Amino acid sequence: MYRFLRIGALAGIAWFFLHCLWVVYDGLHRFTGKADVAIVLGNTVFANDSLALWTQGRVDAALNLYRNGQVKKIFVSGGMATSMYPEGDGMRDYLVCNGVDSNDVIADNYGDNSFLTAKNFITFNRQQHFSSAVVVTSFFHITRSKYILRKLGYINVASEPSNYYTIKDWFYLTRDFVAFYKYVVVY
Repeated sequence: MYRFLRIGALAGIAWFFLHCLWVVYDGLHRFTGKADVAIVLGNTVFANDSLALWTQGRVDAALNLYRNGQVKKIFVSGGMATSMYPEGDGMRDYLVCNGVDSNDVIADNYGDNSFLTAKNFITFNRQQHFSSAVVVTSFFHITRSKYILRKLGYINVASEPSNYYTIKDWFYLTRDFVAFYKYVVVY
């Protein structure tokens, strides 16, 4: 019995490390093509409309794609969980202040999590008919974000990592391991 538990524990640890290696590889891969839209997953926007550094890193990555002509539109999505200022509006305002045409930014303030962002984008896309998208978020979050979009039926999705990194990302990588399999089971 002890032998089986040990083998099971070692298999679980190996699975965790292999999954994390894949997420890091997938999440740090830069997008070199063109797509119709960038989907930016939100995070903290402070009450004064300023973006947290990690949120700004995501938005700046999408801004670079836009300026390079790699995307035509930017769909920014977030909720209001961390402040009383809607994340989608804060990210939109930042993009517009940095030269993006306001007609090229779509703000979704009901994307409280990755699933809702994907669901809201797919609902929005029924009228827009974007055929390709680039998910822009922190590297540890990319694999799960692409997974849920594909699971909900949007197949042609690539990714671009945030321009901001911190030591805490390794903790979030571990947390996202659990979240990924929650998405596999729940959604």
